[in-house]
Amino acid sequence: MVLNHFQRLLAAAFSIVCLAPASAASGYSDSLPSFLDVVRRYADVMIERGRDTYGPKKSGLLLSALDRMTLAPLTARPAPPGGIRREDRPGRPWAALTGANPQLDENLLRVLYVLSEITGDPRYRDVADEELTWFLNNTMSPATNLLPWGEHLSWDVMLDEPIAGGTVVMHEFARPWVLWERCFALAPEASKRFALGLWEHQIANHETGGFDRHAPYFEHGPVDGKDFPRHAGFYIGTWCYAYKHTKDETFLRAIEALLTRFERKRVQPDGSMAATIGPLDCHIAAVVVPEPLSSRLRAFAEKEDELILSELRTRPIVSQRPMWEARYSSATAASSAMFYLARYEQVGKKAYRDAVIETADAYLNSLPEEDVDVWPMSFAHAISVELAAYRWTEREDYLACARELGTTAVNMFWQDNPLPRASFKTGHYETITGADSLALSLLELHAIMHSLKVTIPSNTIDR
Repeated sequence: MVLNHFQRLLAAAFSIVCLAPASAASGYSDSLPSFLDVVRRYADVMIERGRDTYGPKKSGLLLSALDRMTLAPLTARPAPPGGIRREDRPGRPWAALTGANPQLDENLLRVLYVLSEITGDPRYRDVADEELTWFLNNTMSPATNLLPWGEHLSWDVMLDEPIAGGTVVMHEFARPWVLWERCFALAPEASKRFALGLWEHQIANHETGGFDRHAPYFEHGPVDGKDFPRHAGFYIGTWCYAYKHTKDETFLRAIEALLTRFERKRVQPDGSMAATIGPLDCHIAAVVVPEPLSSRLRAFAEKEDELILSELRTRPIVSQRPMWEARYSSATAASSAMFYLARYEQVGKKAYRDAVIETADAYLNSLPEEDVDVWPMSFAHAISVELAAYRWTEREDYLACARELGTTAVNMFWQDNPLPRASFKTGHYETITGADSLALSLLELHAIMHSLKVTIPSNTIDR
């Protein structure tokens, strides 16, 4: 492999790991960073300097962007990382990024819960609980019961009001929300109201519920390209937990409405079939809801498997996606492999496991090109792919690659700062590019290296 200058720098970092003497106590190189210390320092600084203590309401929300030099809110709007759209950033157009967006920080919240388990310090868990409780109880739209989070909305910590990154105020998930169990424990009424708002203002009434704009959505067909199958999955995932905790059958009808719609949409104009929602959220819901809806969801998920795996057999994952360059609506090969990992964890289909291992093999000899503005998320998924392959095969080269990628990620994004930068070519902190996912992968790596008896959440929500 011919290396450019940037790759040689990365290779040099890798060689430090490979050639340095091993520590007798740990079995690993003395030059390896302590991945736990890196993540814990990140969490500590966010708790001490990165929470909302501004404006009339001191919410304690974690800011989704910060100045890494001052460890304070940004006073100017920095250039975006490569591949990021202006309207998706946590701030008003042409203004400083002063937004808090829990969906962009979802894995950071999960990291906080894990840190309390690893360290025994309840402070991390308490901060995550405080964020969820305050956000659910204080930021909800009085008109729609929707929340200022996701792809286009955030909460302005200076003005204490919802803000949109663009001119259109539109509620869309950025990721599946996997913290509903905790949300219903902390704020059950607010969690239920949001789930009802998702049905009443985005589906049932054919409206996209924003904070001051509505538009047709779902039931009458695509409007401005916003009939997104992935969002249907995220909604189903929300409603199944709402049903679990309330037994309100409205949520069963909501799930059935979207399932019916995408059963139809799966049939293409030429009579062929294509995957739509995907199996993950349907499987989660099938475990929770009663029959006959449960069986219908399982059947839908199994057909999605058949369609996805049929395509995978003809087009391997590493031929479909770039290895390192992530952009809006364009994932890396490792990110796609996280979907296969999630589905394998659900049902144990060997074809999904094989796809993850094939991807891990591809990353054994892959480094970013010099001109790629690499995201933390790209390293996060590459590390988690290698660790999954190691767990299944116990091949040391997978674990060695994960350690090397982790070391390079720390050197590239953290350097000597407690906060990671948003990308290789930017200097500020902004979680839209997956710093939270990278922190989660480093905790996963630490736990495996030190054989910790702790549950690390699967790093599979970036989809």
